[in-house]
Amino acid sequence: MNKLFTIRPRSLPEVGERVIDIERWFVRRGVPHFIDDYAATTDIWTRSVPMLVVAYVAGGFNALNLYDWTWQRNVLAGIVVVAVLCIGWMVTNRARGRRPFAKPDVVGAPELAAFIIGPALPSALFTQWGDAVQAVVEGLALLVAIYLLTSYAVLALLLWAVRRSAAQLASLAGLVVRALPLLLLFTTFLFINAEVWQVAGTLTGVPYLATLTIFFLLGSVFVLSRVPGIMRGLGTFTDWGEVHTALLSTPAEGLDTPRTGPVHAAPLTARQKLNVGLVTVFSQSLQITFVALLLTMFFALFGFLAVPEATTQGWTGLDSVNVIATWQISGRDLVVTEPLLRVAGFLGAFTGMYFTVVLSTDATYRDEFAEDVAPQIRQALAVRVAYLHHRVGTGPQ
Repeated sequence: MNKLFTIRPRSLPEVGERVIDIERWFVRRGVPHFIDDYAATTDIWTRSVPMLVVAYVAGGFNALNLYDWTWQRNVLAGIVVVAVLCIGWMVTNRARGRRPFAKPDVVGAPELAAFIIGPALPSALFTQWGDAVQAVVEGLALLVAIYLLTSYAVLALLLWAVRRSAAQLASLAGLVVRALPLLLLFTTFLFINAEVWQVAGTLTGVPYLATLTIFFLLGSVFVLSRVPGIMRGLGTFTDWGEVHTALLSTPAEGLDTPRTGPVHAAPLTARQKLNVGLVTVFSQSLQITFVALLLTMFFALFGFLAVPEATTQGWTGLDSVNVIATWQISGRDLVVTEPLLRVAGFLGAFTGMYFTVVLSTDATYRDEFAEDVAPQIRQALAVRVAYLHHRVGTGPQ
Protein backbone atom coordinates (compact mmCIF):
# COMPACT_ATOMS: atom_id res chain seq x y z
CA MET A 1 0.00 0.00 0.00
CA ASN A 2 1.39 3.39 -0.99
CA LYS A 3 2.19 5.63 1.97
CA LEU A 4 -0.08 8.28 0.53
CA PHE A 5 -3.07 6.02 1.07
CA THR A 6 -2.25 4.41 4.41
CA ILE A 7 -4.74 4.65 7.24
CA ARG A 8 -3.85 6.25 10.54
CA PRO A 9 -1.56 4.05 12.64
CA ARG A 10 -3.92 2.28 15.03
CA SER A 11 -3.46 -1.16 16.53
CA LEU A 12 -5.53 -4.04 15.21
CA PRO A 13 -7.08 -4.82 18.62
CA GLU A 14 -8.36 -1.25 18.69
CA VAL A 15 -10.39 -1.39 15.46
CA GLY A 16 -10.01 -4.83 13.90
CA GLU A 17 -8.34 -6.02 10.73
CA ARG A 18 -11.61 -6.07 8.77
CA VAL A 19 -12.25 -2.43 9.64
CA ILE A 20 -8.75 -1.45 8.47
CA ASP A 21 -9.40 -3.22 5.14
CA ILE A 22 -12.72 -1.44 4.71
CA GLU A 23 -11.15 1.95 5.43
CA ARG A 24 -8.47 1.29 2.84
CA TRP A 25 -11.22 0.33 0.40
CA PHE A 26 -12.93 3.68 1.08
CA VAL A 27 -9.69 5.51 0.26
CA ARG A 28 -9.15 3.54 -2.95
CA ARG A 29 -12.72 4.32 -4.02
CA GLY A 30 -12.13 8.03 -3.41
CA VAL A 31 -14.51 8.35 -0.43
CA PRO A 32 -12.13 8.60 2.56
CA HIS A 33 -14.63 10.77 4.45
CA PHE A 34 -16.77 7.65 4.92
CA ILE A 35 -14.19 6.59 7.53
CA ASP A 36 -15.50 6.95 11.06
CA ASP A 37 -13.65 9.55 13.18
CA TYR A 38 -11.86 10.80 10.07
CA ALA A 39 -9.58 13.51 11.46
CA ALA A 40 -7.05 15.87 9.89
CA THR A 41 -4.40 15.29 12.57
CA THR A 42 -4.34 11.50 12.27
CA ASP A 43 -5.70 10.74 8.79
CA ILE A 44 -4.92 13.62 6.45
CA TRP A 45 -1.69 15.30 7.53
CA THR A 46 -0.01 12.03 8.51
CA ARG A 47 -0.52 10.74 4.95
CA SER A 48 1.01 13.99 3.69
CA VAL A 49 4.25 13.83 5.72
CA PRO A 50 6.47 12.93 2.70
CA MET A 51 5.08 15.85 0.69
CA LEU A 52 5.35 18.18 3.69
CA VAL A 53 9.01 17.26 4.23
CA VAL A 54 9.91 17.96 0.59
CA ALA A 55 8.04 21.27 0.63
CA TYR A 56 9.58 22.14 4.03
CA VAL A 57 13.13 21.74 2.71
CA ALA A 58 12.39 23.40 -0.65
CA GLY A 59 10.86 26.42 1.11
CA GLY A 60 13.95 26.85 3.27
CA PHE A 61 16.19 27.02 0.19
CA ASN A 62 14.45 30.25 -0.83
CA ALA A 63 17.15 31.87 1.29
CA LEU A 64 19.81 31.05 -1.32
CA ASN A 65 20.76 33.63 -3.94
CA LEU A 66 22.36 31.75 -6.83
CA TYR A 67 22.74 34.81 -9.05
CA ASP A 68 24.24 37.44 -6.72
CA TRP A 69 26.15 35.34 -4.16
CA THR A 70 29.36 33.38 -4.64
CA TRP A 71 29.10 29.60 -4.62
CA GLN A 72 30.93 29.52 -1.27
CA ARG A 73 28.31 31.79 0.31
CA ASN A 74 25.48 29.75 -1.20
CA VAL A 75 26.98 26.52 0.18
CA LEU A 76 27.27 28.14 3.61
CA ALA A 77 23.69 29.37 3.36
CA GLY A 78 22.57 25.86 2.35
CA ILE A 79 24.24 24.41 5.47
CA VAL A 80 22.50 27.03 7.61
CA VAL A 81 19.17 26.23 5.97
CA VAL A 82 19.50 22.49 6.63
CA ALA A 83 20.62 23.14 10.22
CA VAL A 84 17.69 25.49 10.94
CA LEU A 85 15.17 23.09 9.41
CA CYS A 86 16.56 20.11 11.34
CA ILE A 87 16.51 22.08 14.60
CA GLY A 88 12.90 23.08 13.93
CA TRP A 89 11.97 19.43 13.32
CA MET A 90 13.74 18.31 16.50
CA VAL A 91 12.15 21.03 18.66
CA THR A 92 8.67 20.18 17.39
CA ASN A 93 9.18 16.46 18.05
CA ARG A 94 10.56 17.05 21.55
CA ALA A 95 7.61 19.33 22.34
CA ARG A 96 5.35 16.40 21.38
CA GLY A 97 7.37 13.94 23.48
CA ARG A 98 8.75 12.10 20.46
CA ARG A 99 12.31 11.19 19.50
CA PRO A 100 14.11 14.12 17.82
CA PHE A 101 13.93 12.76 14.24
CA ALA A 102 10.90 10.51 14.60
CA LYS A 103 8.23 10.53 11.92
CA PRO A 104 5.15 12.12 13.54
CA ASP A 105 2.14 9.86 14.07
CA VAL A 106 0.00 12.92 14.81
CA VAL A 107 0.32 16.13 12.83
CA GLY A 108 -1.41 19.03 14.51
CA ALA A 109 -1.00 22.75 15.11
CA PRO A 110 2.66 22.63 16.32
CA GLU A 111 3.84 20.65 13.27
CA LEU A 112 1.90 22.81 10.83
CA ALA A 113 3.16 25.99 12.47
CA ALA A 114 6.73 24.69 12.13
CA PHE A 115 6.05 23.89 8.47
CA ILE A 116 4.98 27.49 7.82
CA ILE A 117 7.50 29.34 10.01
CA GLY A 118 10.53 27.05 9.64
CA PRO A 119 11.28 27.71 5.93
CA ALA A 120 11.01 31.47 6.54
CA LEU A 121 13.65 31.51 9.31
CA PRO A 122 16.73 31.05 7.07
CA SER A 123 15.62 33.96 4.87
CA ALA A 124 15.04 36.07 7.97
CA LEU A 125 18.51 35.22 9.28
CA PHE A 126 19.98 36.59 6.03
CA THR A 127 17.67 39.66 6.29
CA GLN A 128 15.85 38.63 3.12
CA TRP A 129 12.48 39.76 4.41
CA GLY A 130 10.75 39.51 1.04
CA ASP A 131 11.81 35.87 0.70
CA ALA A 132 10.69 35.21 4.27
CA VAL A 133 7.21 36.57 3.58
CA GLN A 134 7.11 34.60 0.31
CA ALA A 135 8.02 31.38 2.16
CA VAL A 136 5.16 31.92 4.64
CA VAL A 137 2.61 32.66 1.90
CA GLU A 138 3.75 29.69 -0.19
CA GLY A 139 3.62 27.46 2.89
CA LEU A 140 0.03 28.46 3.63
CA ALA A 141 -1.04 27.95 0.01
CA LEU A 142 0.69 24.58 -0.10
CA LEU A 143 -1.01 23.43 3.10
CA VAL A 144 -4.41 24.23 1.60
CA ALA A 145 -3.55 22.35 -1.61
CA ILE A 146 -2.16 19.34 0.25
CA TYR A 147 -5.17 19.24 2.56
CA LEU A 148 -7.63 19.19 -0.33
CA LEU A 149 -5.63 16.65 -2.36
CA THR A 150 -5.05 14.31 0.58
CA SER A 151 -8.34 14.80 2.41
CA TYR A 152 -10.35 13.65 -0.59
CA ALA A 153 -7.74 11.12 -1.83
CA VAL A 154 -7.63 12.87 -5.20
CA LEU A 155 -4.95 10.57 -6.64
CA ALA A 156 -6.92 7.44 -5.71
CA LEU A 157 -10.07 9.08 -7.02
CA LEU A 158 -8.31 9.90 -10.29
CA LEU A 159 -7.11 6.30 -10.72
CA TRP A 160 -10.63 5.02 -10.05
CA ALA A 161 -12.06 7.49 -12.57
CA VAL A 162 -9.54 6.36 -15.20
CA ARG A 163 -10.69 2.76 -14.78
CA ARG A 164 -14.36 3.75 -15.01
CA SER A 165 -13.74 5.96 -18.05
CA ALA A 166 -12.03 3.07 -19.84
CA ALA A 167 -15.13 0.96 -19.22
CA GLN A 168 -17.31 3.73 -20.71
CA LEU A 169 -15.11 4.27 -23.77
CA ALA A 170 -17.57 2.68 -26.20
CA SER A 171 -20.53 4.82 -25.16
CA LEU A 172 -18.33 7.93 -25.08
CA ALA A 173 -17.06 7.25 -28.61
CA GLY A 174 -20.62 6.94 -29.85
CA LEU A 175 -21.55 10.27 -28.31
CA VAL A 176 -18.45 11.97 -29.72
CA VAL A 177 -19.33 10.70 -33.21
CA ARG A 178 -22.84 12.16 -32.85
CA ALA A 179 -21.74 15.46 -31.35
CA LEU A 180 -18.49 16.03 -33.26
CA PRO A 181 -19.96 17.33 -36.56
CA LEU A 182 -21.86 20.11 -34.80
CA LEU A 183 -18.89 20.84 -32.52
CA LEU A 184 -16.49 21.13 -35.44
CA LEU A 185 -18.86 23.26 -37.51
CA PHE A 186 -19.36 25.69 -34.65
CA THR A 187 -15.79 25.87 -33.37
CA THR A 188 -14.09 25.89 -36.79
CA PHE A 189 -16.03 29.02 -37.63
CA LEU A 190 -14.69 30.57 -34.43
CA PHE A 191 -11.16 29.38 -35.22
CA ILE A 192 -10.99 31.36 -38.49
CA ASN A 193 -12.48 34.45 -36.86
CA ALA A 194 -9.93 37.26 -36.41
CA GLU A 195 -11.61 38.53 -33.24
CA VAL A 196 -10.98 35.19 -31.51
CA TRP A 197 -7.28 35.45 -32.39
CA GLN A 198 -7.17 39.05 -31.15
CA VAL A 199 -8.62 37.95 -27.81
CA ALA A 200 -7.21 34.45 -27.17
CA GLY A 201 -4.03 34.75 -29.24
CA THR A 202 -2.75 37.69 -27.24
CA LEU A 203 -3.69 36.42 -23.78
CA THR A 204 -0.71 35.35 -21.67
CA GLY A 205 0.10 34.32 -18.12
CA VAL A 206 -2.51 34.51 -15.36
CA PRO A 207 -5.32 36.09 -17.47
CA TYR A 208 -5.08 33.23 -19.99
CA LEU A 209 -5.11 30.56 -17.26
CA ALA A 210 -8.00 32.34 -15.51
CA THR A 211 -10.00 32.31 -18.75
CA LEU A 212 -9.49 28.56 -19.18
CA THR A 213 -10.37 28.04 -15.51
CA ILE A 214 -13.69 29.84 -16.01
CA PHE A 215 -14.65 27.34 -18.73
CA PHE A 216 -13.64 24.49 -16.41
CA LEU A 217 -15.68 25.86 -13.50
CA LEU A 218 -18.76 26.38 -15.66
CA GLY A 219 -18.46 22.80 -16.91
CA SER A 220 -18.11 21.56 -13.32
CA VAL A 221 -21.34 23.37 -12.38
CA PHE A 222 -23.19 21.50 -15.14
CA VAL A 223 -21.77 18.18 -13.92
CA LEU A 224 -22.57 18.92 -10.27
CA SER A 225 -26.12 19.85 -11.20
CA ARG A 226 -26.64 16.19 -12.14
CA VAL A 227 -25.39 14.80 -8.83
CA PRO A 228 -28.70 15.19 -6.89
CA GLY A 229 -30.54 13.24 -9.62
CA ILE A 230 -27.98 10.43 -9.52
CA MET A 231 -27.91 10.38 -5.71
CA ARG A 232 -31.68 10.31 -5.30
CA GLY A 233 -32.61 7.11 -3.50
CA LEU A 234 -29.12 5.55 -3.65
CA GLY A 235 -28.56 5.81 0.10
CA THR A 236 -31.92 4.27 1.02
CA PHE A 237 -32.08 0.52 1.69
CA THR A 238 -35.42 -1.14 2.42
CA ASP A 239 -33.85 -4.01 4.38
CA TRP A 240 -30.51 -5.60 5.22
CA GLY A 241 -30.92 -8.04 2.34
CA GLU A 242 -30.33 -5.19 -0.12
CA VAL A 243 -27.27 -4.13 1.85
CA HIS A 244 -25.76 -7.62 1.80
CA THR A 245 -26.34 -7.90 -1.95
CA ALA A 246 -24.42 -4.64 -2.48
CA LEU A 247 -21.60 -5.84 -0.19
CA LEU A 248 -20.60 -8.68 -2.51
CA SER A 249 -16.95 -8.52 -3.64
CA THR A 250 -16.08 -5.87 -1.04
CA PRO A 251 -14.07 -6.13 2.22
CA ALA A 252 -17.37 -5.75 4.09
CA GLU A 253 -18.81 -8.96 2.63
CA GLY A 254 -19.68 -11.35 5.44
CA LEU A 255 -19.38 -8.67 8.11
CA ASP A 256 -21.34 -9.35 11.30
CA THR A 257 -24.50 -7.35 10.57
CA PRO A 258 -28.24 -8.13 10.81
CA ARG A 259 -29.58 -10.44 8.10
CA THR A 260 -33.11 -9.00 8.08
CA GLY A 261 -35.01 -6.00 9.35
CA PRO A 262 -35.06 -2.29 8.53
CA VAL A 263 -31.87 -0.35 7.89
CA HIS A 264 -31.27 2.84 9.84
CA ALA A 265 -28.41 4.61 8.06
CA ALA A 266 -26.82 7.73 9.51
CA PRO A 267 -27.35 10.69 7.16
CA LEU A 268 -24.37 11.85 5.13
CA THR A 269 -22.50 14.87 6.41
CA ALA A 270 -21.75 17.84 4.15
CA ARG A 271 -18.18 16.62 3.54
CA GLN A 272 -19.39 13.12 2.72
CA LYS A 273 -21.89 14.51 0.22
CA LEU A 274 -19.09 16.56 -1.34
CA ASN A 275 -16.96 13.41 -1.47
CA VAL A 276 -19.70 11.54 -3.36
CA GLY A 277 -20.11 14.53 -5.67
CA LEU A 278 -16.40 14.47 -6.46
CA VAL A 279 -16.65 10.80 -7.44
CA THR A 280 -19.26 11.74 -10.03
CA VAL A 281 -17.40 14.84 -11.22
CA PHE A 282 -14.05 13.06 -11.63
CA SER A 283 -15.58 10.18 -13.56
CA GLN A 284 -17.13 12.49 -16.14
CA SER A 285 -14.45 15.20 -16.09
CA LEU A 286 -11.86 12.80 -17.48
CA GLN A 287 -14.08 12.07 -20.45
CA ILE A 288 -14.71 15.76 -21.07
CA THR A 289 -10.98 16.49 -20.75
CA PHE A 290 -10.24 13.78 -23.32
CA VAL A 291 -12.61 15.42 -25.82
CA ALA A 292 -11.19 18.89 -25.06
CA LEU A 293 -7.63 17.68 -25.65
CA LEU A 294 -8.69 15.95 -28.86
CA LEU A 295 -10.20 19.18 -30.18
CA THR A 296 -7.18 21.19 -29.04
CA MET A 297 -4.86 18.94 -31.02
CA PHE A 298 -7.17 19.20 -34.03
CA PHE A 299 -7.08 23.00 -34.00
CA ALA A 300 -3.31 23.04 -33.50
CA LEU A 301 -2.89 20.74 -36.52
CA PHE A 302 -5.43 22.68 -38.60
CA GLY A 303 -3.73 25.98 -37.79
CA PHE A 304 -0.31 24.51 -38.54
CA LEU A 305 -1.50 23.47 -42.02
CA ALA A 306 -3.75 26.40 -42.91
CA VAL A 307 -2.68 29.56 -41.03
CA PRO A 308 0.63 31.11 -42.15
CA GLU A 309 2.70 33.44 -40.01
CA ALA A 310 1.55 36.57 -41.88
CA THR A 311 -2.11 35.69 -41.30
CA THR A 312 -1.45 35.06 -37.62
CA GLN A 313 0.25 38.44 -37.34
CA GLY A 314 -2.63 40.16 -39.13
CA TRP A 315 -5.36 38.47 -37.06
CA THR A 316 -3.69 39.12 -33.72
CA GLY A 317 -2.55 42.64 -34.54
CA LEU A 318 0.86 41.90 -33.01
CA ASP A 319 4.01 43.50 -34.40
CA SER A 320 5.63 40.06 -34.45
CA VAL A 321 4.71 36.53 -33.43
CA ASN A 322 6.94 33.96 -31.78
CA VAL A 323 7.43 31.02 -34.16
CA ILE A 324 8.08 27.79 -32.26
CA ALA A 325 8.59 25.45 -35.22
CA THR A 326 8.74 25.72 -39.01
CA TRP A 327 8.34 23.06 -41.67
CA GLN A 328 8.46 23.71 -45.41
CA ILE A 329 6.20 21.61 -47.66
CA SER A 330 5.62 22.25 -51.37
CA GLY A 331 7.26 25.67 -51.13
CA ARG A 332 4.99 26.75 -48.25
CA ASP A 333 6.24 27.50 -44.75
CA LEU A 334 4.11 25.76 -42.16
CA VAL A 335 4.54 27.28 -38.70
CA VAL A 336 3.59 26.57 -35.11
CA THR A 337 3.25 29.88 -33.29
CA GLU A 338 2.47 30.83 -29.71
CA PRO A 339 -0.83 32.53 -30.69
CA LEU A 340 -1.88 29.34 -32.52
CA LEU A 341 -1.33 27.22 -29.39
CA ARG A 342 -3.16 29.76 -27.22
CA VAL A 343 -6.15 29.86 -29.57
CA ALA A 344 -6.19 26.05 -29.85
CA GLY A 345 -6.14 25.74 -26.05
CA PHE A 346 -8.83 28.42 -25.68
CA LEU A 347 -11.17 26.73 -28.15
CA GLY A 348 -10.39 23.31 -26.68
CA ALA A 349 -11.45 24.51 -23.21
CA PHE A 350 -14.52 26.22 -24.65
CA THR A 351 -15.44 23.04 -26.53
CA GLY A 352 -15.02 21.05 -23.31
CA MET A 353 -17.59 23.28 -21.60
CA TYR A 354 -19.92 23.00 -24.59
CA PHE A 355 -19.50 19.22 -24.64
CA THR A 356 -20.44 19.15 -20.95
CA VAL A 357 -23.76 20.76 -21.86
CA VAL A 358 -24.23 18.12 -24.55
CA LEU A 359 -23.58 15.37 -22.00
CA SER A 360 -26.09 16.91 -19.62
CA THR A 361 -28.80 17.14 -22.27
CA ASP A 362 -28.20 13.89 -24.16
CA ALA A 363 -30.73 11.49 -22.64
CA THR A 364 -29.02 8.33 -23.91
CA TYR A 365 -25.61 9.14 -22.49
CA ARG A 366 -27.12 10.56 -19.29
CA ASP A 367 -28.90 7.27 -18.64
CA GLU A 368 -25.80 5.23 -19.53
CA PHE A 369 -23.62 7.30 -17.23
CA ALA A 370 -26.10 7.09 -14.36
CA GLU A 371 -26.40 3.33 -14.82
CA ASP A 372 -22.61 3.03 -14.66
CA VAL A 373 -21.74 5.32 -11.75
CA ALA A 374 -24.87 4.85 -9.61
CA PRO A 375 -24.12 1.19 -8.67
CA GLN A 376 -20.59 2.21 -7.65
CA ILE A 377 -21.92 4.93 -5.34
CA ARG A 378 -24.66 2.68 -3.95
CA GLN A 379 -22.10 -0.02 -3.18
CA ALA A 380 -19.93 2.49 -1.29
CA LEU A 381 -22.98 3.67 0.66
CA ALA A 382 -23.89 0.06 1.51
CA VAL A 383 -20.36 -0.62 2.75
CA ARG A 384 -20.62 2.54 4.87
CA VAL A 385 -23.86 1.28 6.45
CA ALA A 386 -22.33 -2.11 7.34
CA TYR A 387 -19.07 -0.50 8.48
CA LEU A 388 -20.79 1.95 10.84
CA HIS A 389 -23.07 -0.75 12.25
CA HIS A 390 -20.04 -2.97 12.85
CA ARG A 391 -18.06 -0.18 14.54
CA VAL A 392 -20.89 1.00 16.75
CA GLY A 393 -22.93 -2.15 17.18
CA THR A 394 -20.48 -5.02 17.59
CA GLY A 395 -17.04 -3.49 18.00
CA PRO A 396 -13.85 -4.84 16.48
CA GLN A 397 -13.67 -8.10 14.65
